[in-house]
Amino acid sequence: MDCQAAFNLNMSEYVQINQKVFFAAAERNKDVIAEQLRPILNNAQLVLEVGSGSGQHVYHLSKDLPDVIFQPTEYSVSLLPSIDAYAEDLIKEGHYILPALELDATNPEHWQRVLTAAATATSTESSEVGKEPQQALYDLVMTTNVFHISPWIVSESIIRGAGQVLKSGGYLVIYGPFRRNGSFNTESNREFDATLRGRDSSWGVRDLEEVEKVAKEEAGLTLERVVDVPSNNYMVFFRKL
Repeated sequence: MDCQAAFNLNMSEYVQINQKVFFAAAERNKDVIAEQLRPILNNAQLVLEVGSGSGQHVYHLSKDLPDVIFQPTEYSVSLLPSIDAYAEDLIKEGHYILPALELDATNPEHWQRVLTAAATATSTESSEVGKEPQQALYDLVMTTNVFHISPWIVSESIIRGAGQVLKSGGYLVIYGPFRRNGSFNTESNREFDATLRGRDSSWGVRDLEEVEKVAKEEAGLTLERVVDVPSNNYMVFFRKL
């Protein structure tokens, strides 16, 4: 998530203390996200978060799962220090949170960097100096509140990138608002969509069917389930076969 974009969405919900940025929305949804991800995380070795924002989610998840390796990423480089500041508190206690990486989802080199970091962290043969890792390594790719505040090409690129870096049987999990069969689940989400498109014509609440089409046809991902969560959002689970 772009820091300025998030700030502009709701100035009252953005706070920064020293290097740590605090988003109220991330605080509100962290528990439900953790609850829904728990069955996957309990069997995961390596997790990639696309659009880590402030770093609050990675901190919250790693706090309960010290043996899981988390790779946070963020498009807005201004937020990388915040992510690392949150992580530092747990790293001192032996948790595994890798340094936050800049990730422009539309840049293939950035996805290669994500794979290289994973290969190094897991000490695979692919991590040899000068050798680019070819093997998908991640058990889970998660992204929260990104699809509706970025251009559609970013959503497509995240899906394709997840297809590249996920192990067979791994999951892509997307949290946020969606339309289903062209319809909004609430009038407030219809108004939210209009507000987003008024701010930036490339933003907006996405059609879940369009997301599923890209996932299936371009990333080898199958929609497994859609879970209703608070605040008129969904958690959408895709699995790589």
